[in-house]
Amino acid sequence: MNVRFQAWFVCLSIALGRSAAFGTDLRDVLAHPEKYETREVDLIGIARVPGYFYLFVNIQAAAKTDLSKAVLIRQDNFAGMEYREADRQWVRVTGVMSSKPRRGWDPGNGVLLKRIQLLRDRPAPRIKDWTVLGVFQNATAEPLTIQVSSRSEGGVIFFLGPHEVNKTIIWEKIGKPIASGTISFRTLPPDYQYSPEWSEKRTMYFRIANHRIESIPNSAGRNWMIVGNASGVR
Repeated sequence: MNVRFQAWFVCLSIALGRSAAFGTDLRDVLAHPEKYETREVDLIGIARVPGYFYLFVNIQAAAKTDLSKAVLIRQDNFAGMEYREADRQWVRVTGVMSSKPRRGWDPGNGVLLKRIQLLRDRPAPRIKDWTVLGVFQNATAEPLTIQVSSRSEGGVIFFLGPHEVNKTIIWEKIGKPIASGTISFRTLPPDYQYSPEWSEKRTMYFRIANHRIESIPNSAGRNWMIVGNASGVR
C-alpha cells in the first residue's frame, strides 16, 4: 500500500500499579452496574485505547469493539495519559464505579480510574490493528505544519518547529508542498498488525528537508526525541 504525503511552511510552531481491591466479575458489573455504584472494583479485561478507554470482557468483544460487552474506564481529562501500551492487552483496572458527573473526568457510567496494570503473564490477544505510524523530523530552519487526512477517518494537523520530531498515523497529506514523496508499506514486517499500537514494527521514520523527504532507518530514528511523548502504563 502506498500513500502520498506533503509538508508545507507556516508561521506557527507548534504521552500502573498494584491492586488493593477484591477481584470483581466484569460480566456482573455490566449486568448490574447499580449494585456497584460508589464501590471500588478490581476488574480484569481487554483494554481498547486511545480515545475513550473501554474494558472488554473477551477477545471477540474487544476485536469488534462491542460496547455492550465493555465498561467505560473514566479518566481525568487533565491527567495527560492515553495508556496506548494497554491497547488490545489483558489488564487489571482498579477504580470506583460512578454514574455521576465529575468535573474534569470523562462523562458516563463507568469506573473512575485509580490504577491500571498490564497482565504480562497472560498471552497477548491477537487482535489486528492495521495502523501504520510515521515519525517525522523537521530538518529545516523553518516551522512546518503537517496535515494528515483520510477519506474515511477525518484528519489531524500537527506542527513542528525547527528540528522537532513528532509521531503520527500515516494518511494522505495535502497542501502546498515544500517536498513530497511516496511511502511504501512493503518494508513493514508481515505481522506488524499484531504488535502494540506504537511499536517499532509498525513505525517508519522520515526527515523533512527543503525540497526532499528522506526515509530513515529505524535504527537511526528511534532515538529522536518526540514532541509530547508520554506513557502511563507499566
